[in-house]
Amino acid sequence: MRILGLFYAAIFISLVTLAGTPVAAAQASKAQVMIVGDAHLVRRRDVYSNVYANSPLSAERQAQIADIESRLARFHPTKVLIEAPFRSRRKYADEYRQYLTGRFTLGADEIYQYGFRLAARSGNTTVYPIDTWGPSIYDDNSPVGKRIDAYLKTHLTMVEDPEFHAFVAHDHYLEQHGTYLGELRYLNSDSAIQANASWYGILDGMGRDADSAGTMYVAQWYTRNCYIFSHILRVIRPGDRAVLFMGQGHKYLVREFVRLDPNLVYVDPLQYLK
Repeated sequence: MRILGLFYAAIFISLVTLAGTPVAAAQASKAQVMIVGDAHLVRRRDVYSNVYANSPLSAERQAQIADIESRLARFHPTKVLIEAPFRSRRKYADEYRQYLTGRFTLGADEIYQYGFRLAARSGNTTVYPIDTWGPSIYDDNSPVGKRIDAYLKTHLTMVEDPEFHAFVAHDHYLEQHGTYLGELRYLNSDSAIQANASWYGILDGMGRDADSAGTMYVAQWYTRNCYIFSHILRVIRPGDRAVLFMGQGHKYLVREFVRLDPNLVYVDPLQYLK
């Protein structure tokens, strides 16, 4: 037993010693990335329709947004990344500068209500758009592309996934009857992230006799998220504490990219949204 005790003591001393080494310093300098999977506060054509009971600009919703902002500000973000086109980064940088000087009125969507507000509260000098569609992996105008699009137009709404449908139903309930905070807590839970992502696994097996239409759709989605992550890497530097506001459907893939990158540390937003 004495030998065993000496063994554990040696390990403890080694760990204490390593804490002051370059290895420990490298760990401490890794960029921390928090991904807040959200729902679009204003309807977008590329997602299922939301059903919010009132406007993000209403007094009730503005108070809820301020509460979320104060919780996330405890993370002390050095950069706020937004789901806006990477190619339009100059536009959003200009709008943010005008906002800081009182010359720009925030729009209703989450880019402004979550992204701009948290960046300003955190004392950040700019915001970072990272969204992209990525390159198209098939030509919509080709005969194959037209057949794929025709299949998807008919069958996308026919994907049978009880887990996904239950997720959408509960999210719609929260949009109608809950708070933004309650919805973000749900959307960023592991069960909700998994439920939303499960849809792609089923779609991937559809349309095998129709030019692999389901696989093409899923591959395009994965391609898009690969390019989004590339844009994230463009703007993050060692030691950053970054918050990314992104549609929750992206979170399953982007979170895995962050977790797999040895230079990044993933931060769960639920720690701050309690």
